[in-house]
Amino acid sequence: MKFRRLVFILILAAILASYFTKPGKEDFIKFMQPAVNQTHVPPVVEYEDKFLYSKITATYADIHNPVLVDNRTVAPARKEIYIGFFKRFWKQNK
Repeated sequence: MKFRRLVFILILAAILASYFTKPGKEDFIKFMQPAVNQTHVPPVVEYEDKFLYSKITATYADIHNPVLVDNRTVAPARKEIYIGFFKRFWKQNK
């Protein structure tokens, strides 16, 4: 019985710690600051607040290398998805 109680308390403590240490949008902007300094173009950030984590989608536009498509000049873009958990961010690979 003590073992079950200990496991239950550890799981509950991990859930509470995850909830209270979930990073915010401002934390992600601070995290991405070195990449923004290199390109001088900040990404478009879409922030989703989940219960135990946060999901961030950053869209980077490459305005320095435009591409001609259908007689229109467009800037190529790429999306990166990050998961925020315990005040840290992890990039998701597709």
